[in-house]
Amino acid sequence: MNQKTFLAFIGPSVLMMVLFIALPLATVLKQSFYVTQPVYQTLEVETCTPTFTGQVCLKEIKTIPTIGDNGKVIKQTSFVGFVNYQNVLELPRVIKAFANNSWRQFMVIDFWKALRFTLSFTLVTLPLVLFFGLIIALCINNVAKSIRGPVIFVSLLPMIITPVIGALSIRWLFIGDGILTSFLEWWLVRDISMFAQAWTIELMMMFYRVWHVAPFAAIVFYAGLQTVNQDTVESAIIDGASRWQNCVM
Repeated sequence: MNQKTFLAFIGPSVLMMVLFIALPLATVLKQSFYVTQPVYQTLEVETCTPTFTGQVCLKEIKTIPTIGDNGKVIKQTSFVGFVNYQNVLELPRVIKAFANNSWRQFMVIDFWKALRFTLSFTLVTLPLVLFFGLIIALCINNVAKSIRGPVIFVSLLPMIITPVIGALSIRWLFIGDGILTSFLEWWLVRDISMFAQAWTIELMMMFYRVWHVAPFAAIVFYAGLQTVNQDTVESAIIDGASRWQNCVM
């Protein structure tokens, strides 16, 4: 492949990545060093209240936003350096929490609480997505050809369903007396409220993520399995099953 052909192939993709990924990231990074806020002015405002004997007027000093000739609030943008990052990280509160050996104080800080959830969400769901995606791909690859089409269709349903419908389905299954909530209450012999605590909501979000994304991983794995010798795949499955049986026994 000559250089012109190579550039013709990758040129559109690189251009789209620059326009829709690189430039927005660079713009957001630049804006993070600035603060835009209204221009305030201090005025003496007189407020009069009617009474039986006349009016009682009070004068007070108020700070109000400045209104421009177009009727909108005038704003100014100023460079603040790393102040925005300092406000988000809240390092004094972090140091105080570690000094008190208090995980609870550390987790009430918004940024670190969000970072903890993001890392746990990624580290838990990603391996599960790959695992279940591989299992689904192996099932599709080894199922009889006569039913392979329906199996692929059923396997891809979670990915085909729009996120809004999928999220609503999860909500209906678990909220109040939903099917899964009722089953868990019967199994555990206790009342359960899946939406009453933060950690149960996080579990449901992880469950939905794995359920929704695993079919996409299955497509990738299934495409890769088509390039692998089927005898090798079958021998690997048999070897894995025998090792699992030996571990269990």
